[in-house]
This record gives sequence, C-alpha cells and structure tokens, in this order.
Amino acid sequence: MSLPWKERLTTMLVPASLYYRHRIADEAAWGEHELSVLGDIVRSGGIAIDVGANQGVFAFALSKVADRVEAFEPNPDCAEFSRWMLGRRARIHVVALSNRTGTSEFVVPVSHEGLPLHLGGSLKRAATDQTNAIRFNVKMRTLDSYGFEDVRAVKIDTEGSEMDVIEGGRETIRRDRPVLIVELLTGAHADAVTITETICSAHGYMATLVTKTGARVDALPVIRNLGSNTTWGSSIRNRNVLFIPR
Repeated sequence: MSLPWKERLTTMLVPASLYYRHRIADEAAWGEHELSVLGDIVRSGGIAIDVGANQGVFAFALSKVADRVEAFEPNPDCAEFSRWMLGRRARIHVVALSNRTGTSEFVVPVSHEGLPLHLGGSLKRAATDQTNAIRFNVKMRTLDSYGFEDVRAVKIDTEGSEMDVIEGGRETIRRDRPVLIVELLTGAHADAVTITETICSAHGYMATLVTKTGARVDALPVIRNLGSNTTWGSSIRNRNVLFIPR
C-alpha cells in the first residue's frame, strides 16, 4: 500500500504551511469547527495529543497552541505523509491507541475504483465483513502507558474506537483534565447520546458543540434532536463533540 499520487506530489511540491492552511480552513468550515477556535478552548503550552492523526491537520493546528504535539497514526502511509509534512511540529507514533497493548488488525476500505480510503481506516472494521479492503497488523498501546505529563488537549478520531482510547487514557484524563475533542457524529457509533453522557458522567466533563461561527452550544439536546447518529445531511456540520472539564 502506498499514498495516492496526489499526496506524494504534495510532499514534494507544496510547502507544509500552505497545505495545512488550506486544509484547516476547509475542515473548520465543513466538519471540525474547533480548528478555528483552538486558541480559545485549549490552554497554551503543555502537550497536545492527536489520536488518529491521518494527514496531520489537527496536529499542525495544535502545534500553534501546545509546546509539544504527540500524534498517533497506525496507518504507515498516512504516518509517513504526516511526518514529512509536519517535521518538528509533531512527533509521529505509528501506533494505534486503544484500551490494551498488543497488536490488532487494521482495515483500510478500498473504493470500487481500487483506491485505498485512508480516512476510513480503523480497528473496529476488522470485525466486519469487508472483502474489498486492505488489512494489516498494527501495534497497540494505551495513552496512559506513555506517561505524558501536562496534557492539555486530546483529539480522538478513530472511526469507532474512540471510547477504547478514552478508557486507555483514563489516568491521564483524571490527572490532567485535558480538553477532549472526540469525533462521535459520523455514523460510526450507534448511540452518540449514550457515549456523550458516559464521558460526561464518568470523567466529569461538559459536552458542547462548536458552531461554524465559533459559538458553543450544549451538545446533548442537539444530538438528541438529530434523530441520527451522524450530522451528514443535517443543518449541523460539526462531526465532533467538545468536552470541557467541569
């Protein structure tokens, strides 16, 4: 498996700052509004954790706020892209964060045209019948096992295994009380309401949604009114839930 030609050309021809500036503007408008207000919701300094870094968009944005960014991406092709583009802005770990250590199968769906859909790669898909997919084993660790200190933000986008990441980072979350940015509204979770309530009650957080204007609203009433486990096709564009410590 290798990166599509477009990504390979990007690493060779496009300056990282230009690439990420355009990506951040696009994502902030169409699904991850937190990118436009990170300086308001994350205390400057300390460590920021990007779990499911993919091509490093959040890691780049977090590098503007945090003293250090630790980015986790088990897909080696995406990790290679991020390492090249981010340079010293983040340390890339080719590891899947979860609730245990060991190895697991990672599955990258393949389109009808034969193109790897890197954005959809996950551990959770390994249990499903995905015949048109690329499968390989990845190393797994827990967030707590790294012993990071002064963690101020954790962004998690793992296509369905977000709660496993949180479970494996329970002690870090309890000690440092970081802001959590968790992708829950893409259809990967059958019951986003229950998951949101669980994070709030088990860890002592408030759940909010960041709107396109940068305002924050109570997440649970909005999610309940969606009538779906995804914001696609609704007037709500954000895919993430922002958790602020009480």
